[in-house]
Amino acid sequence: MVSGADADDETRVAKILADRWVHYPQGEAALTRMAELLRGARRTRMPSLLVVGEPDVGKTTILKKFMRAHAPIFDSETGRTSSEVVAMEAPPEADEARLYSAILQAIGAPEGGRLIDMERIVHLQLKRLGARLLIIDETNNLVIGTGSAQRKTLAALRRLSNRLELSLACFGTMEALHALTSDPQVEGRVQPFQLTRLRNDADYATIVRSVIAFFPLRRTSQVDQPLVDGVHDLTAGSPGKTFRLLNAAAVHAIDTGEEQITLKTLRLDDVTRHVRTAAAMRRRVRAAAG
Repeated sequence: MVSGADADDETRVAKILADRWVHYPQGEAALTRMAELLRGARRTRMPSLLVVGEPDVGKTTILKKFMRAHAPIFDSETGRTSSEVVAMEAPPEADEARLYSAILQAIGAPEGGRLIDMERIVHLQLKRLGARLLIIDETNNLVIGTGSAQRKTLAALRRLSNRLELSLACFGTMEALHALTSDPQVEGRVQPFQLTRLRNDADYATIVRSVIAFFPLRRTSQVDQPLVDGVHDLTAGSPGKTFRLLNAAAVHAIDTGEEQITLKTLRLDDVTRHVRTAAAMRRRVRAAAG
């Protein structure tokens, strides 16, 4: 019996739905590329990374996994906090002042004031923390706004990187690529890394088996090729949808007392609704009407 399978239903469901990292080659490669940004001596032109991909390919999960491994450290003797890595979400549009506000909010520092003061405070606070890497999620937001605002925001990021010898790890959709490559000086130091949907191959089968093996179910699920094919067909190889579908199937197995995942379980409406998109629903409605 899997560890935890003898616990009560709510405890088992909580374990299934809790955030956790599932090892898979593409995700591990992205983490390795991010870790490389923290290696070596500081220099004027620090290398940076742009992780791009469509929704549900694992960007946020990778970011959270990396941040768990690089949490801030509090020194009780000095009373100071240090943090090699600072993570923030890009402002909803390109705007230099809102960029600084987002950074200050991410590190828990007071916001507001004149633009020149905000820039100075951001530089001082990041230097005080010993930051070496600034992670920016939703970088695609920086394509929103006037051309002038976009140029000023990218110039602000470039100054941060140059003056603090700071690497950047930017996450976003393919629009993020357009946002950063609009500034030749930023483009020249940012290495793109694209996350894609997973192919239905041996690695994918291993992922499905390892996820199902983790679930605290009281009966063994037969993870054969038809079941793996079924998961891939329903999720189109999207990592996020794959994990949501399997989680939903495991919760359903506990709620119904079936205690195992089968191909029939995966195809139930109560399970597939967790990976159904609005676009797919529109297609189904049109097909039914036709």
